[in-house]
Amino acid sequence: MGKKTAVLSSSLVAVKGSAVVPPDAAGRQLEVAPVPSLSNAPLNFKVEPEFRRRFRQRAAEADLKLNQLLREALDAWEEKRGLKEQA
Repeated sequence: MGKKTAVLSSSLVAVKGSAVVPPDAAGRQLEVAPVPSLSNAPLNFKVEPEFRRRFRQRAAEADLKLNQLLREALDAWEEKRGLKEQA
């Protein structure tokens, strides 16, 4: 028994270079979070697995990127100790 080929309508077959976005398609909107610096430097360190899980969970719950949560945590820590620099 041979392999059957699927019957495709002409509207389902794509031709390279002739793709068209349907008029009812929802467009993507990129979310751009305000970042004080134009470039970010890597910061690598190890933490316990449970801390990592909590950190990632809190960031997700607050809809924050990990570096945003870390920045807010440092700001709060400095403010609590009176070390917050005035801009």
